[in-house]
Amino acid sequence: MINHFRVLGVKTNASEDDIKKAYKRLANKFHPDKLHGLSDVEKDAAAAQLQRVKAAYDVLSDAKQRAAYIKDFNNVIVSDPTAAMQELWDQYYA
Repeated sequence: MINHFRVLGVKTNASEDDIKKAYKRLANKFHPDKLHGLSDVEKDAAAAQLQRVKAAYDVLSDAKQRAAYIKDFNNVIVSDPTAAMQELWDQYYA
């Protein structure tokens, strides 16, 4: 399970305003129009990160989805530790 709070770089008790600010900052950072002079590989990595940021914002900006996500996140049981570790690795070393 992806930690949307970590993707946006906010705490689990972040306000809606903090979430919106983090989203805007990261969306601006990874936006394709801002990536002049980077290689295609770096642009692809930035596009993937932008998708993660958008997904995190979509979940955390909606009160119902956020509550459901927090409930699921607190009750998560890792059924496949190898896949979980691969997901963590991909988040940091994509």
